[in-house]
Amino acid sequence: MTKRDAENELVRELGNLESTATPESRERVKSEFTDFTKLFQKFLQDQGPSVAWEQIQKLPPDSIRDYDSLQEPSHEEIRMMLNKLIVVKLNSGFGTSMGCHGPKSSIVIRNDLTFLDLTVQQIESLNKTFNVSVPLMLMNSFNTDADTERIIRKYRGLDVNIKTFNQSCHPRICRESLLPIAKNCDIDEDIDSWYPPGHGDFYESFHVVVYLMNL
Repeated sequence: MTKRDAENELVRELGNLESTATPESRERVKSEFTDFTKLFQKFLQDQGPSVAWEQIQKLPPDSIRDYDSLQEPSHEEIRMMLNKLIVVKLNSGFGTSMGCHGPKSSIVIRNDLTFLDLTVQQIESLNKTFNVSVPLMLMNSFNTDADTERIIRKYRGLDVNIKTFNQSCHPRICRESLLPIAKNCDIDEDIDSWYPPGHGDFYESFHVVVYLMNL
């Protein structure tokens, strides 16, 4: 099979999959499949390492400033900068390799507090200290979204505005045929036939959610 044939076959199968999506999700599925097709095209065109290590050089010495040489901003300057800040945490992976059966952010790390507990505490402290409202956004996946929504209920009384959004959901492909394993768009029917495409998907997913939430 030529690369062109493989791409055409994939597009055809993705079209079949898209037709099984619900009317409410079809637009999102179409967009995610378009992005997946671009990744598949890069996979077909791959000619070797993606990083040319011999071209990587150290930054010039004068491009790095010592922290102690920086002028300390005033309280008001800090507050103005914080008013432009959104804290985003990537929350799409499980913590199975660390003995956790839920999102990695729910792993207890110190004094019975989880990663997410400490993050929320730090942001709440910033908000109170500088009288601001820095929001916390969690990028979930279809693997972690339901668990995360249950977890964040305990923060409702705190001075932190927590929002969540899901990163893309892409179909796994068969190694031999290079075609999607899934037979329809019902992820719950065969969850192992789908995968969240990793942290590199943040920019596209965040672009979509910023547009939808009008941030």
